[in-house]
Amino acid sequence: MTDTSNDIATQSVLYEKKDGKAYITFNRPDKRNALTYAAFDRVMDLLADAERDDDIRVVVFRGDGGHFCAGHDLAEVGSEYGFDPSGKGRRPSQRARLNFDRRHLQQFRDLLYCSKPTLALVRGYCVGAGLHVVEACDLAIASEAARMGHPEQKAGLAGAAYMTAWNIMAAGPKKARELLLIANVLAPQEAVQMGLVNKVVPDDQLEAAGEEWADRITGLPRDAIAIGKAAAHMALDSLGMTSQFTHGYVMHALSTNIRYEEDEYNFMKQRREKGVRAATHGRESRFGKDAGEPEAGSAA
Repeated sequence: MTDTSNDIATQSVLYEKKDGKAYITFNRPDKRNALTYAAFDRVMDLLADAERDDDIRVVVFRGDGGHFCAGHDLAEVGSEYGFDPSGKGRRPSQRARLNFDRRHLQQFRDLLYCSKPTLALVRGYCVGAGLHVVEACDLAIASEAARMGHPEQKAGLAGAAYMTAWNIMAAGPKKARELLLIANVLAPQEAVQMGLVNKVVPDDQLEAAGEEWADRITGLPRDAIAIGKAAAHMALDSLGMTSQFTHGYVMHALSTNIRYEEDEYNFMKQRREKGVRAATHGRESRFGKDAGEPEAGSAA
C-alpha cells in the first residue's frame, strides 16, 4: 500500500514567501485544521526553510477556513506510541513514549527558538497543539471570533503540558494552573489576560492587523532582527525555560500511562469503542458541560 501521509501533509500545510514574509497556513478546514504528525513535520521543514532564507524576516502562522488549529488529530493520537487499535495488544513501552515525546517536544522548542520573529494570527478554534504553536510564537493577534484553550488536559493530563513553564511565566502560577487544570476554552479577551495573545481585533481586521505588524518587522535590519532574537533566547535561558523541554516530554509520557479506576473517564478507551466525536463529547460532559469542542480535537 502506498504511503500517502506526506502528500496529505503537503496539502494540509501551505507555504508562501513574499516581501520578506513567510506564510505557513494550516489548510485542513474540514477538520478545523487539526494537525497530523506528518503535517507537523512539514511545518518544521517549512520553518527551517524560512530560517535559511536570508530574505525572510518574519514568519506568519495562520489557518484557513475560519479556524486556526484544533490541535493534534485525535484519530491519530496513540498511534505514535504503537497502541494496538483493538486494545488487545501489549501496552506501549515507556521507551516508545519517551522517544516519541522527546522528538516532538523538540519541535516546539525549535519553534520557540526560531531565529526569525514569528507571528500567529488566530481566529476560531485554537486549542491543544494549536495553542502550543501560538505559545511558542513571538507575537500573536486574535480575532474576536477566537476560542483558545487546552481542553485536551481533561483527557487525563491535568497539567502535564508541553509548555507548562511558559504558561507559568506568561500567566502566573495560579492562572496557569487554571488554564491547564480547569481547562476551559477562553474568549479572546481572557486569552490576553492569560498572556496567550498580544491583542484582539475585529474578525474582519485580523489579516490587516497581521500585515501591519509583519511589515513593521520587515522594515528592520536583518542583523538587528537576528540579534534581537538571540537576546530573547538568552533571556529565556536565564529564566530556566530550557528545562521545560526536558520535563515536558518526561511528564507527558508519564501522564499517558496513567491507570484509570472504574469510576474515571478513559478517553482512549471511549475513542476506541465509540469513536472520536462521542469520546470528545463524553469528555466535556464529564465536567458538567459540552462546549462543542471540535471533533478533530487536540492532544498536547
